[in-house]
Amino acid sequence: MVSRVRTLFVIGAATSLLTGLLAGCSSGSTSGAPSASGNSSATIKVAMVPKLVGLAVFKANEAGAQNVAKELNIDFNYTGPVQASAQGQVDTFNALINQKVDVITTTANNETVLAPALEKAMAQGIKVVAYDSDVLPQARDVFVQNTPYPAMGKALVDAIIPITGPKADIAILSSTPDGTIQIAWLKAVHDYIASKYPGLKIVTTQYGQSDPAQSLTAGLNILRSYPNVKGIIAPDGAAIVGAGNAVKQLGLSGKVGVSGTGTPNDTKALIKAGNISADVLWNEVKEGEFVMRIARMVHDGKVPANGSITVGPFGTRTVTNKVVVFSDPLTFTAANVDQYNW
Repeated sequence: MVSRVRTLFVIGAATSLLTGLLAGCSSGSTSGAPSASGNSSATIKVAMVPKLVGLAVFKANEAGAQNVAKELNIDFNYTGPVQASAQGQVDTFNALINQKVDVITTTANNETVLAPALEKAMAQGIKVVAYDSDVLPQARDVFVQNTPYPAMGKALVDAIIPITGPKADIAILSSTPDGTIQIAWLKAVHDYIASKYPGLKIVTTQYGQSDPAQSLTAGLNILRSYPNVKGIIAPDGAAIVGAGNAVKQLGLSGKVGVSGTGTPNDTKALIKAGNISADVLWNEVKEGEFVMRIARMVHDGKVPANGSITVGPFGTRTVTNKVVVFSDPLTFTAANVDQYNW
């Protein structure tokens, strides 16, 4: 990764030249073990652009980012489209470029559509950190992957097996057809089913557009159109709630297993009532904090393309081809969901 060192104080031509030479010597490094919390003396402008601003999981990310912004000398801006829209994100990026922010962090609605605007930002010296849902590699400096994809796929399937059994019809209720992270998770779901539960048959895949009302409609449609479905995997914050409420409305609690990804506060009542089997996620608030620390470090030239980094209180992480993993999956069930409040 090519790093850019920003000179804070220039005292004389000789000092400026020396600083430039030192920057040139260090900029080609792609491995090593930088160790820093990311805290630096210069205030930088960092934007967080979610898929849409209203979804609870992204609000939790925002809360975590806000928690550490002052500590990291970050002027923080949370902004984005009000609906899950790739073009809405592109419009947001262009506005942020005009505002001359230092770092854009984003979770992508579409990895390809977003790329040109983000590449434009990078060409103007703005650092780009993708998190949650990746963009094309050339359109960001680093990607914060939520959790290992195979582990996520396994957890989503295992959560419904107690109800479906190893042989059953199941369905997928996702966000949008081109949702980058959903595509990755569902590939892991398919791979795990093929290797572990080949008797599970996915009979339909439907989409709720990350919208609660549309997700409920899609969930009801699945259960009415496919009465033999015994499980729904819903890897989206609105989709899992929609699927759970569909099970509730049709009186199928305990007969249809539902797993997915949502905040514990959104799914708690449905989990405790037996309408959702399990909610598989991670600590979204802590992820927001983690993303801000990575943003600070990327800006300061402290994240290699490959190597080890120390991310403040999160400890040591390995960076592989500009990708760093945040955490293992965290599964919320009736036994533990009351422990979490976000």
